[in-house]
Amino acid sequence: MVDKRGRQRFLLDSRKPPLIVDGQTYPPERRSGPENGSYLIFNDETGDEKGGLLVHPTGGHIAFDYPHAVDGINLSLSAKDGVGGAGLTINGIPDPDAGPGVRATPRALFGCHTAFGAQLALCDSQGRPRIVLQVDENDRPTIKILDGDGKTVNELA
Repeated sequence: MVDKRGRQRFLLDSRKPPLIVDGQTYPPERRSGPENGSYLIFNDETGDEKGGLLVHPTGGHIAFDYPHAVDGINLSLSAKDGVGGAGLTINGIPDPDAGPGVRATPRALFGCHTAFGAQLALCDSQGRPRIVLQVDENDRPTIKILDGDGKTVNELA
């Protein structure tokens, strides 16, 4: 779907589509995700990608982007043969002067997986987990306070 000026605003495709960032169109190979997915891409008034929805045979992904197609919020699901999980990542906004290629820093991670149970991690400004609340795969709850190197400095179990 295009707007009155002919700029792409939404794209629905059953093949991996090109990526539009900062007015440049990049080939589909630059986009993550499988070839056999269903893609719904959201674009802003300039045509730049601002997020999207992907559904494929073993899961899915929803993302909303900061400028330069940097993930701000990312929700994902993956499951196959009874193994998998779901997760939500909330990233801090990157420096607006950093330009293309910058990555956002994870600030909050929430997920569950058959391998580790359920977990909420709050991260510092460098993206390092500092507080981790977890109920592991054996139903054992813990709260950990971590230092900048990832070492546990306090734990409640």
